Amino acid sequence: MAKSPSRLLRWLGWGALAGLLALVLAIVVGRAALTSYLQSERFRSFLAQRIGATLRAEVQVAPLSFTGLDFYGEGCTAQGGPGAAFRELRVEGVRAELSLRRILERVWQVDALHAERVQLSLEAPPAATASSAPSASSAPSAPATPAAAALPAGWLPNRVEIARAEVRDVQLRWPGGGLSGLAAECRPEEGGWKIAGTGGRVEQRGQPPLEVQTVRLLYRPGTLFVQSAELRPAGGGTIQLSGEVQTARALQLHATFAGLGLTPLLGEDWRVRLRGRAAGELDIRSPLPSRGAPELRGRVHLTEGELEALPVLDQIALFTRTQQFRRLKLTRAEAEFTQQGERLEVRDLVVESAQLIRVEGRFTTERGTIDGTFQVGVTATSLQWLPGSQERVFTTARDGYLWAPMRLTGPLGSPQDDLTARLATAAGQAVLDAAQGTAQDALKTGRDVLKGALDLLLPAPK
Repeated sequence: MAKSPSRLLRWLGWGALAGLLALVLAIVVGRAALTSYLQSERFRSFLAQRIGATLRAEVQVAPLSFTGLDFYGEGCTAQGGPGAAFRELRVEGVRAELSLRRILERVWQVDALHAERVQLSLEAPPAATASSAPSASSAPSAPATPAAAALPAGWLPNRVEIARAEVRDVQLRWPGGGLSGLAAECRPEEGGWKIAGTGGRVEQRGQPPLEVQTVRLLYRPGTLFVQSAELRPAGGGTIQLSGEVQTARALQLHATFAGLGLTPLLGEDWRVRLRGRAAGELDIRSPLPSRGAPELRGRVHLTEGELEALPVLDQIALFTRTQQFRRLKLTRAEAEFTQQGERLEVRDLVVESAQLIRVEGRFTTERGTIDGTFQVGVTATSLQWLPGSQERVFTTARDGYLWAPMRLTGPLGSPQDDLTARLATAAGQAVLDAAQGTAQDALKTGRDVLKGALDLLLPAPK
């Protein structure tokens, strides 16, 4: 006997309701299981493994607290292992917004990640030893909680993707210096990360601090491209940076600078002697991980330059009776340089005060001492009051100057030159020669007078 349509509809209604209740129950149970898994040690272990594998580091993730799908925690720490580009990483004050919309793609989607502070040490990681603890990337997973075990293992997401990350305070440390206070925003782009930063301060041992204006970076696996960075020194001027950092291999940056106040860049002894503003270019190179100060190569020229209170210039002013030597207004001042650690080499140095003096040469400074070889050119007019200078010291004529060699050595605060002594010797010898010439002329005159008298007294026989 055929079932009535009304009875069939009731059965269908009860079936749909039962299916709906089953779906709701599955969602509730699944969400409970998912929430339990996210709050479990197993999920933290998964995060530590993924971060550790990416960074080649041993990672620990602090416990997480959830409100719905948003979570926060104290952060994580990472110790760089063999092949890592850093020694230590600390991330503090983490908040994140987790989304389930890509869970069927097996992706934990983080819509926004916020961190109060990221501290990164770029020093070389310690050498691996046989007793070293295993990295988090190879650590065994923690046992699942009963609710988490209800989730099929093949269904759980196996990767994490972040749509946007913000850090309030980025701090980097390297040998002799560091960066602090940079606010950064990061977004994924073309298989990497696009990073924009503002603010912050760069400090390097022996150099004045630099204020960070803007930074634009692009990170691709293995390489950080510095698209642009603008820095401002405390003494004024600007520095523009570009280049790339190959993680675990090398750093290569190119800087152009203009209008830098020279005084903060100089040692205490030279701040009263040299003034002006510097412009030029600088190449910065260093292996990574960094094991010392980077190598610097560049070219610099000065504007608004003044040079004074140099002992050799004071002596030239004294000898030549030309007070302009005591305080030179520089019409040209330029050089190429290389610095590696404490050693500074300066080449192709040209310092000139037009129509007065020009110095060319090279020198090195290391451990507070200087060793330099120079050619000093002065005008003939300046030497007119210096006896013997043109005949014995400034003997080569070129480019409108008379030239003499000079060696400069000793402590940076009080270097000694060999030109002053040669000028004094030449002047003394010239005076002696003049005295001898005068005596010889007087003797000749006396002989002539005596001969004339004898000729009068004793006339020649006829």
